[in-house]
Order: sequence, then C-alpha cells, then structure tokens
Amino acid sequence: MQDTPENQRTILVVDDDAGVVKAMQALLRKSGFASIGCLTGSDALDKAVTGVHAAVVDIHLPDMSGLALTQQLRSVLGPAMPIVILSGDTSIETLRALPETGATHFFSKPVNTGMLIGRLREWTGVV
Repeated sequence: MQDTPENQRTILVVDDDAGVVKAMQALLRKSGFASIGCLTGSDALDKAVTGVHAAVVDIHLPDMSGLALTQQLRSVLGPAMPIVILSGDTSIETLRALPETGATHFFSKPVNTGMLIGRLREWTGVV
C-alpha cells in the first residue's frame, strides 16, 4: 500500500483497518502528500527507515500496541520527526502514556481532517 511520488513529503499511516488506511491515503494525496500504508506495527517499522517525514499511528494494532510502535519509531526516526497518534481510545491511561512514548500529538477518531492536515503541513514544512 505505497503511494510515494517524488518531491512530496511522505506520511507513514499505520492502522489495522485497511479501509481507514485507504481513506487516510486518499486524504493525504488530495492534500499534496505521498503516503505509505501499513496494517501492522512490524510492517511500519520495516518501511519507516526510508524517506518518511511524519507518521500517523493507531493505538490498537494486531501485533503490538501503537504506543510501543511510537516509541520504536521515535528511536528509528529521531526526536524531530512528527508522530501523531490517531485513535478512538481516549482513556486516561492512554492519554497519560503519550508523553512517555514520544508522540508529537494526539487526535481522537473521528478526526477533524482539516486540523490534522494543517498540523502535518506545519510540521513537515508544506505550504
């Protein structure tokens, strides 16, 4: 599930729901971004090493917690890389864990797409 034209900022999209990944990729494409879609954390870790400018990660993945994935992505992608948690899980435990994982921001589902795209543009330098 890769959509990566040259000279575009690439967003890694990680969600266990293929429909959500496809919808997010369509939104990103319409907004001028390229994307790499992943359905598992391990696939995301494999694809995160080349040319990714930001990541959008769901918390509930089939092979690992999105919070654990965020910590691993942070160590692979570095401290400046924007990593957004996008999830319907708004439990206090989840929200308290976010700073420890290295997440840049949290958006709850259903997401305000205008706000998400605006922040991704800001963080990746897309005008």
